Amino acid sequence: MANGNISRGGSDYNKGRGGQQGGPGGQGRVVENIVNGISSLKYFSDMAVDNLVEYAEKAGEYLCQINLKTNQIRKFLDAVKKIESECSKGNFDRDSVKLLKPKLAYAAGRQKEVKPLMQLLDPAINKVNSIDDFKKFARFVESIVAYHKFYGGRD
Repeated sequence: MANGNISRGGSDYNKGRGGQQGGPGGQGRVVENIVNGISSLKYFSDMAVDNLVEYAEKAGEYLCQINLKTNQIRKFLDAVKKIESECSKGNFDRDSVKLLKPKLAYAAGRQKEVKPLMQLLDPAINKVNSIDDFKKFARFVESIVAYHKFYGGRD
């Protein structure tokens, strides 16, 4: 991750897989690799920016490939932005962050394409314990949305 092997356009990440992340087992590899990186952190704010960008790019590309609609990610981002607005007033509420998990679960129950997003963000939410963690988490979600759009995500 921080070793300089950051993916560009998915080329390095997809070598040896026929370029298909969305094929059988593709979800497991993308999601598992990112979740493992997140799970190794003590706090979300410990994530290096290079890793945040790499994970967000891989997640955004993969979510686009499985046809997750932009509006589904944006709905979640809107909830994150609402919490961020409260944080800017000095009101960090860890409970509000933890309550993002049921929002994701509800969305995943309604639309199966949301499930990988839930699998990625659930362990990230578990690592958010402070305002610094939350700020980094918010950048991560924003970056996923940006890369999803970049790779052709549609509404």
